Amino acid sequence: MTYNNTLDPQRLQTLQTLHAQAVEASQNCGQAVGRQQEVLRSAQSKLEQLQSYATQYREQMHAVGTAGSAWSQVRDLRGFVERIDSAIAAQHGEIARQQQALAACTAQWTAARQREKAFEVLIDQMQAQTRQGQKASALKSLQEWAVRRASQFLPSSQQRSDF
Repeated sequence: MTYNNTLDPQRLQTLQTLHAQAVEASQNCGQAVGRQQEVLRSAQSKLEQLQSYATQYREQMHAVGTAGSAWSQVRDLRGFVERIDSAIAAQHGEIARQQQALAACTAQWTAARQREKAFEVLIDQMQAQTRQGQKASALKSLQEWAVRRASQFLPSSQQRSDF
């Protein structure tokens, strides 16, 4: 059995359906990338805020220590700054996780976009084949018409007999 490479409208419709699905998947992945970027920006903003708090409380701890305030107040501030430093370390970990998630979403979007473009290429190729087939069919019809037309002007002894 040989492969029939005729231009099938059903094949084109199937490719167009698959392309539409690929476009939808690409858009969904693109939206997921946008959401993940927002989550990452939020995590980075929290880190900046924590770092700002740490700086602010370190300055306050230094001012309290140099002013000769009670040791318990300095100790309490030092403990608070250590908790902020722990939160900063945890936030660095969160940012790393969000960056990995963003990289994964971006990879999915890239793959979906490549599938979308591949279907576009296949559809274009199929449409080009269809146009080429239509041109060949039109040329064949024109040649057959020209042969029939020319045979009308031949003397009856030179005309072909189909009997």
